[in-house]
Amino acid sequence: MSMMAKDSGNISIEKLENGVYTAISSMIIDLGLQVSERFDKTQRKMMILWNVIGEEVEINGEKIPRTMSKEYGFSLGEKSNLRKDLQAWRGKSFTEDELQGFNLLNILNKPCQLQIILGEKNGKKYNNIASIMALPKGTVVDTLASAKHFDIEDVKTWKYWNEIPRWIQEKIKKAQNYQKSGLDSFVKEHEEINKENKEQKESRQTIALDDDLPF
Repeated sequence: MSMMAKDSGNISIEKLENGVYTAISSMIIDLGLQVSERFDKTQRKMMILWNVIGEEVEINGEKIPRTMSKEYGFSLGEKSNLRKDLQAWRGKSFTEDELQGFNLLNILNKPCQLQIILGEKNGKKYNNIASIMALPKGTVVDTLASAKHFDIEDVKTWKYWNEIPRWIQEKIKKAQNYQKSGLDSFVKEHEEINKENKEQKESRQTIALDDDLPF
């Protein structure tokens, strides 16, 4: 049996209470062609991430903005969740011209209100976005210095791979066009480099501490 001790990686983050929070969209992530076994179909999916203004979480001693996310299809059909949420966010309906093709990058780095609910399942608490609303008139929110988008088919956006939460990365890896796009090769090379850099850093830290440790 290996005698290596390691951090389990289990991080407990306190959940938000029920309420309405001001947020700003910080990232739009293309999830690629995802297969739904429940509905027996393949659909292009994406994820919108919002920074919740004034809320932070601490991970490994570092404070970072608290984020919320919601998954959508790319459809602006009459009954689609994306259309419903974007119209509520904009505070107006789409025009016929917009419905023929709306650039989703228009909503990047834009503020809104999120109604967040606190739920519990199998003994674990979780937060969900119940609804999205426009800000009250006159409300001013500073934009982010850097808001990003990631597109499986756009090599120029792959540089943001490391900034995508791990659980979303794993979802992208299941996309039907993950390999065809070439992203799989990029990620394998990227992860090897990260692994080597981490091992070198840990090795340097161990050497530096050797003289100070009693064992």
